Amino acid sequence: MRGFLSWAVIPALIWFAELPGRASEPGSANKVTFRRHAINRESEFGACAAIDVNRDGRLDLVCGGFWYEAPHWTKRPTREVERIRGRYDDYSNLPLDVDGDGLTDLISVNYRSRSLYWVEQPRDPLGVWQKHVIDTPGPSETGLLADVNGDGRPDVLPNGMDFAAWYELLPGAAAGDPPRWQRHELPAELIGHGIGCGDIDGDGRNDLVGPRGWAQASLESGQVRWTWHAEFSLHRDAGVPILVHDVDGDGDSDLIWGRGHNVGLYWCEQSQDADGERLWTLHVIDTSWSQAHAIMLADLDGDGRQDLVAGKRFLGHEGKDPGEYDPLVIYWYCFDADTKTWTRHLVSAGDGCGMDLDPKCVDIDGDGDVDILAPARSGLFLLENLRNDAPAPAAEQEAAPAAPPSYPDPSQLLVYRDARDQLQPVTSPLEWGLRRQHILENMQRVMGPLPGPDRRIPLDIAVVEQTETDQYVRQKITYAAEPGDRVPALLLLPKRRSGPAPAMLCLHPTSPLGKSQLVGIDGLSTRFYAHELAQRGYVCLVPDYPSFGEYAYDFQTDAAHYVSGTMKGIWNHVRGLDLLESLAAVDRDRIGCIGHSLGGHNSLFAAAFDQRIRAVVTSCGFNAFEDYYGGDLKGWTSDRYMPKIRDEYGCDPKRMPFDFHEILGAMAPRPVFVNAPLHDANFAVAGVRKTVASARDVYRLRGADAALHVSEPDVGHDFPDEIRAAVYQWLDEKLRRK
Repeated sequence: MRGFLSWAVIPALIWFAELPGRASEPGSANKVTFRRHAINRESEFGACAAIDVNRDGRLDLVCGGFWYEAPHWTKRPTREVERIRGRYDDYSNLPLDVDGDGLTDLISVNYRSRSLYWVEQPRDPLGVWQKHVIDTPGPSETGLLADVNGDGRPDVLPNGMDFAAWYELLPGAAAGDPPRWQRHELPAELIGHGIGCGDIDGDGRNDLVGPRGWAQASLESGQVRWTWHAEFSLHRDAGVPILVHDVDGDGDSDLIWGRGHNVGLYWCEQSQDADGERLWTLHVIDTSWSQAHAIMLADLDGDGRQDLVAGKRFLGHEGKDPGEYDPLVIYWYCFDADTKTWTRHLVSAGDGCGMDLDPKCVDIDGDGDVDILAPARSGLFLLENLRNDAPAPAAEQEAAPAAPPSYPDPSQLLVYRDARDQLQPVTSPLEWGLRRQHILENMQRVMGPLPGPDRRIPLDIAVVEQTETDQYVRQKITYAAEPGDRVPALLLLPKRRSGPAPAMLCLHPTSPLGKSQLVGIDGLSTRFYAHELAQRGYVCLVPDYPSFGEYAYDFQTDAAHYVSGTMKGIWNHVRGLDLLESLAAVDRDRIGCIGHSLGGHNSLFAAAFDQRIRAVVTSCGFNAFEDYYGGDLKGWTSDRYMPKIRDEYGCDPKRMPFDFHEILGAMAPRPVFVNAPLHDANFAVAGVRKTVASARDVYRLRGADAALHVSEPDVGHDFPDEIRAAVYQWLDEKLRRK
């Protein structure tokens, strides 16, 4: 029995249909496909390296306590690796000939043992690898090899969580003496989750990067000196490494990072203003998945440019982080300098194949293209790049993505389809993660695919008008959602705040007045939740819905990208989250979404697809489809919403591939406040109760039953004052830091 009880289900969770919005998109001159080799499905080590252990001219794989002999990957022992509180103490496998004997050794930088050590490769390929402790400076997420002092030799750069230092390898004091390590202190500002090394200022010396800024290197009397620059703020859980790379080819270094314990991949563009001052602009790459702890650069398609390789870590915090139980994925991304967008390509999905702490990109088979070594607690895999190979035999070629599995009763949430398309009971959060993925896929069968990173152009925020109130500044703005389309919105910025504030995406009801209702403009609404939240200190973004308010939009002319207004709205809201994350005034980990009527169900839709939304308020926004207008779904079928309900599903609730039971369940374990009036003519309260009861099963599975809150005021289709007051108190509890 493996150490973590849910791991036993991993081999069964191999069914994963690549939904259209997440699949490999076109755009690469060279088609790149990968063949997945399961080297050891039972491996639980998060780091690996490629070394010719037996000196036969082939690269072998080394991972934790074993090495795997090429070309058949015969498993052979190396050493006993200490296990501390359920984790193997081997957080990196940095290849370096430490003792100068001509054999490649490995350096391990560790969290739970708080140690750095190197492992000596023996002369005998079948011998025991000897461990040598370098230091015990404190916990490290992992570490890097980098030329910190510019002497042309690699140094060890730990990502210290309560210390900042680098280690220089020195020869023994006398001939035959063992090597020595010298510790050098670094600015304390580099302490924290995330580290990178590269030339930021273009002076030819490597600088160091952390989540809160960068340390500029200079040489004084032969010693490296550091000057701290707090010029940017990345995420507090930036992965390792933070890549220093000229993304856009303009001659300066930009930054790329993933959130190691959260949602998203990002890059920060370096530029200069008219006075020559350095500027940094945040851009979002992809927020459709989470736990990108280790990322790499490699030319996968052979076009001479570096591509971004990123994959999902397996249970880095035992399920406590957003999206940890979602299926594992590995992608590569190429950048288009003309549009400043990234195109995503699939490497692997499902089957226990992820990337934990120290993966590698290397030509493992010597055929001239770059392969990927993917170690994780869920197994060790080799992803063979087939770009320079003959086409694989038909039996080995990847099958076309299957259609998402159907579920006969969407109210029964604790079941999932296994690899044989058989219904099985959901008994663990990992199994629920697979069912949740099926829900998102089936939603896109009706709504159309969620756009990929290639539609994520720079936001280019424009302020059209600004008005001041006593407690906040109200800006009328537009932002670019994608090529050729700008979203009109209101941005409310509280005047009195200390540090970054929580933020809310405020979605409006169906009305020609649109967003003006939410801030009391024209005095024609009692639903001023954006205005009231801004008064309480929340940064609020109020975007128009396509074809409502000031937002003229013709869905027929953009049918190539959207088959429904619903998905267009979802994408605009995803870009609205990008906008909120770009503001220094916003605490990026405290963003919620609130909506009434049309805004209520769009709050759920947006939160289902983007887990950056940490708390959801839905007012008069949903129930089971069979309860809408007596099961008549015609109200959903205009181009503004989901015409496929009419054209492909005949407005029949029983034929729909998803329902609101599933959408609400997809929120778990995030907190959701439901306002379900007793006399709502649009959304029968009995249907809301039924939907909530189904979703509560999932919340119980995730240990979060109390996170699903329902209120039933004695009113019609309204969001009354007393319920809004209760919502604001609830949001304060969920989104304000304790």
